[in-house]
Amino acid sequence: MKIEFTKATIDDVDKLIDVQNQSFYADFVKYGECPGYNHSKESMTNIILNKITYKIIYNNQIIGDIIIRDNNDNTYFLGGICVIPDYENMGIGQETIKFIESQFPNATVWTLETPADKKRNHYFYKKMGYTIVKQYMVGSVKIVLFKKEMSLTK
Repeated sequence: MKIEFTKATIDDVDKLIDVQNQSFYADFVKYGECPGYNHSKESMTNIILNKITYKIIYNNQIIGDIIIRDNNDNTYFLGGICVIPDYENMGIGQETIKFIESQFPNATVWTLETPADKKRNHYFYKKMGYTIVKQYMVGSVKIVLFKKEMSLTK
Protein backbone atom coordinates (compact mmCIF):
# COMPACT_ATOMS: atom_id res chain seq x y z
CA MET A 1 0.00 0.00 0.00
CA LYS A 2 1.43 3.36 -1.03
CA ILE A 3 0.26 6.35 0.98
CA GLU A 4 1.31 9.84 -0.10
CA PHE A 5 1.24 13.05 1.90
CA THR A 6 1.20 16.39 0.08
CA LYS A 7 0.48 19.92 1.20
CA ALA A 8 -3.14 20.93 0.73
CA THR A 9 -3.97 23.93 -1.44
CA ILE A 10 -7.02 26.12 -1.89
CA ASP A 11 -8.01 23.85 -4.79
CA ASP A 12 -8.54 21.06 -2.24
CA VAL A 13 -11.13 22.89 -0.10
CA ASP A 14 -14.24 21.06 -1.36
CA LYS A 15 -12.61 17.63 -1.24
CA LEU A 16 -11.25 18.18 2.27
CA ILE A 17 -14.66 19.28 3.50
CA ASP A 18 -16.10 16.07 2.03
CA VAL A 19 -13.37 13.92 3.60
CA GLN A 20 -13.88 15.52 7.01
CA ASN A 21 -17.65 15.19 6.79
CA GLN A 22 -17.33 11.48 6.03
CA SER A 23 -14.74 11.03 8.79
CA PHE A 24 -16.55 12.96 11.53
CA TYR A 25 -20.24 12.35 10.76
CA ALA A 26 -20.53 9.59 13.39
CA ASP A 27 -19.02 11.88 16.04
CA PHE A 28 -21.40 14.67 15.07
CA VAL A 29 -24.37 12.31 15.44
CA LYS A 30 -23.06 10.88 18.73
CA TYR A 31 -22.14 14.16 20.44
CA GLY A 32 -24.41 16.63 18.66
CA GLU A 33 -21.32 18.67 17.84
CA CYS A 34 -17.93 18.08 16.27
CA PRO A 35 -15.39 20.74 15.29
CA GLY A 36 -14.21 18.68 12.30
CA TYR A 37 -17.69 18.28 10.82
CA ASN A 38 -19.45 20.59 8.35
CA HIS A 39 -16.80 23.24 7.73
CA SER A 40 -17.79 26.09 5.46
CA LYS A 41 -15.64 26.82 2.40
CA GLU A 42 -14.40 29.95 4.18
CA SER A 43 -13.49 28.00 7.33
CA MET A 44 -11.60 25.29 5.41
CA THR A 45 -9.84 27.93 3.31
CA ASN A 46 -8.69 29.64 6.53
CA ILE A 47 -7.40 26.33 7.89
CA ILE A 48 -5.37 25.69 4.72
CA LEU A 49 -3.99 29.25 4.74
CA ASN A 50 -3.21 29.45 8.47
CA LYS A 51 -2.33 25.94 9.58
CA ILE A 52 -0.02 23.25 8.21
CA THR A 53 -2.42 21.10 6.22
CA TYR A 54 -1.63 17.91 4.35
CA LYS A 55 -3.85 15.67 2.31
CA ILE A 56 -3.53 11.90 2.64
CA ILE A 57 -3.61 10.25 -0.78
CA TYR A 58 -4.15 6.57 -1.59
CA ASN A 59 -4.61 5.29 -5.16
CA ASN A 60 -4.60 8.90 -6.41
CA GLN A 61 -7.58 9.79 -4.19
CA ILE A 62 -7.68 12.09 -1.18
CA ILE A 63 -8.81 9.82 1.66
CA GLY A 64 -7.88 11.98 4.64
CA ASP A 65 -6.11 15.02 5.96
CA ILE A 66 -3.77 16.25 8.65
CA ILE A 67 -4.07 19.65 10.32
CA ILE A 68 -1.19 20.93 12.46
CA ARG A 69 -0.76 24.14 14.43
CA ASP A 70 2.83 25.33 14.85
CA ASN A 71 3.08 26.98 18.27
CA ASN A 72 6.32 28.68 17.12
CA ASP A 73 8.32 27.26 20.03
CA ASN A 74 9.17 23.79 18.67
CA THR A 75 5.88 22.46 20.00
CA TYR A 76 3.02 21.44 17.73
CA PHE A 77 -0.69 20.76 18.17
CA LEU A 78 -2.10 18.01 16.00
CA GLY A 79 -5.48 19.57 15.30
CA GLY A 80 -6.64 16.52 13.44
CA ILE A 81 -5.89 13.41 11.53
CA CYS A 82 -8.87 12.15 9.64
CA VAL A 83 -9.26 9.17 7.37
CA ILE A 84 -12.49 8.22 5.59
CA PRO A 85 -13.98 5.26 7.53
CA ASP A 86 -13.63 2.89 4.53
CA TYR A 87 -9.83 3.29 4.85
CA GLU A 88 -9.50 2.80 8.61
CA ASN A 89 -7.55 -0.14 10.07
CA MET A 90 -5.09 -0.21 7.18
CA GLY A 91 -2.10 1.31 9.02
CA ILE A 92 -2.67 4.78 7.55
CA GLY A 93 -2.79 6.45 10.98
CA GLN A 94 0.56 4.97 11.95
CA GLU A 95 2.10 6.07 8.66
CA THR A 96 0.63 9.53 9.23
CA ILE A 97 2.17 9.92 12.69
CA LYS A 98 5.55 8.73 11.40
CA PHE A 99 5.28 11.17 8.49
CA ILE A 100 4.49 14.25 10.57
CA GLU A 101 7.18 13.45 13.12
CA SER A 102 9.71 13.09 10.28
CA GLN A 103 8.63 16.46 8.83
CA PHE A 104 9.26 18.31 12.11
CA PRO A 105 12.53 16.87 13.46
CA ASN A 106 13.04 19.85 15.80
CA ALA A 107 9.70 19.28 17.55
CA THR A 108 10.08 18.88 21.29
CA VAL A 109 6.41 18.22 22.11
CA TRP A 110 3.29 17.15 20.21
CA THR A 111 -0.18 17.53 21.72
CA LEU A 112 -3.65 16.57 20.50
CA GLU A 113 -7.21 16.25 21.76
CA THR A 114 -9.76 13.49 21.38
CA PRO A 115 -13.05 12.67 23.13
CA ALA A 116 -12.60 10.92 26.47
CA ASP A 117 -14.84 8.01 25.48
CA LYS A 118 -13.12 7.24 22.13
CA LYS A 119 -11.15 4.28 23.47
CA ARG A 120 -10.04 3.23 19.98
CA ASN A 121 -8.35 6.62 19.52
CA HIS A 122 -6.78 6.30 22.99
CA TYR A 123 -5.35 2.87 22.12
CA PHE A 124 -3.92 4.20 18.86
CA TYR A 125 -2.31 7.33 20.34
CA LYS A 126 -0.86 5.41 23.30
CA LYS A 127 0.61 2.89 20.85
CA MET A 128 2.25 5.84 19.04
CA GLY A 129 3.87 7.10 22.28
CA TYR A 130 1.33 9.65 23.52
CA THR A 131 0.09 9.88 27.12
CA ILE A 132 -3.00 11.53 28.59
CA VAL A 133 -2.07 14.63 30.59
CA LYS A 134 -5.41 16.38 31.14
CA GLN A 135 -9.22 16.08 30.88
CA TYR A 136 -11.70 18.90 30.39
CA MET A 137 -15.04 19.77 28.85
CA VAL A 138 -15.41 21.39 25.44
CA GLY A 139 -19.08 22.22 25.08
CA SER A 140 -20.89 19.08 26.19
CA VAL A 141 -18.04 16.70 25.30
CA LYS A 142 -15.40 15.47 27.74
CA ILE A 143 -12.00 15.78 26.05
CA VAL A 144 -8.61 14.33 26.88
CA LEU A 145 -5.34 16.03 26.01
CA PHE A 146 -2.58 13.72 24.81
CA LYS A 147 1.08 14.71 24.83
CA LYS A 148 4.23 13.20 23.37
CA GLU A 149 7.65 14.49 24.32
CA MET A 150 10.14 13.99 21.54
CA SER A 151 13.72 12.92 21.92
CA LEU A 152 16.02 15.14 19.89
CA THR A 153 18.79 12.54 20.00
CA LYS A 154 17.46 10.58 17.03
